[in-house]
Amino acid sequence: MKLYPGGAYSFSPTGEAQFQTTYPLDVLTAIIDETHKSGRKTGCHVFGGEGLQNAITAGCDTIEHGYGLTQPQLDQMVAKGIAYDVTFARYSSPYMDDNDAKSTGGKFRIVPIFERAMKMAIATPKLAVLFGTGVDGTFFVHGTNAVEFEKLVKLGGMAPARAIQSGTIANATMMGWQNDVGSIAVGKFADLAAVAGDPLADITELQRVRFVMKGGKVIRQELATGAANATR
Repeated sequence: MKLYPGGAYSFSPTGEAQFQTTYPLDVLTAIIDETHKSGRKTGCHVFGGEGLQNAITAGCDTIEHGYGLTQPQLDQMVAKGIAYDVTFARYSSPYMDDNDAKSTGGKFRIVPIFERAMKMAIATPKLAVLFGTGVDGTFFVHGTNAVEFEKLVKLGGMAPARAIQSGTIANATMMGWQNDVGSIAVGKFADLAAVAGDPLADITELQRVRFVMKGGKVIRQELATGAANATR
């Protein structure tokens, strides 16, 4: 269940990021508790401030976006087993700077604040960092979403292997689907994508998919036999 404990951001006259809070803590806690009782998980769309802290305190399963995350909050997330879904490519698109330029007269930007949070998260030991893209394609066109891997590696400092795991086994585990998807093993769904080069050497290879299998059926085949590096 996706929740919305924090909404829009703005800047103070001195450039400090300010974040809107949507639910008070007791309401958010009740929603998350009831969701967990039903055997489901919660993902909290929240940027920062009180709403972000409420989401962590209430035990939301994932923090989505988290522009204003601090190191103490990241440490709390590790202790509680809360994962972080970055979605950096979606929320660092050029329109973000355009909006900030209009609203602040060009004085302040949210993207560097978000980038700092992403880097802290990736450097935080034992934090589950997930691969996410956002649900809409208005500013981040569907089919180009693998650029998120590049952002995690080249801007966030994440190791390529860990970045691939963030979009496969880490995501599957957070969803509780690790027995069916997330890795290549006997008995799991035969849903595979493959590239021609080595994504551990060049993470942008994941933006050039050459082979797709869905449920054991080949949907796309542009590879020579034996030339694939697969992920799922």
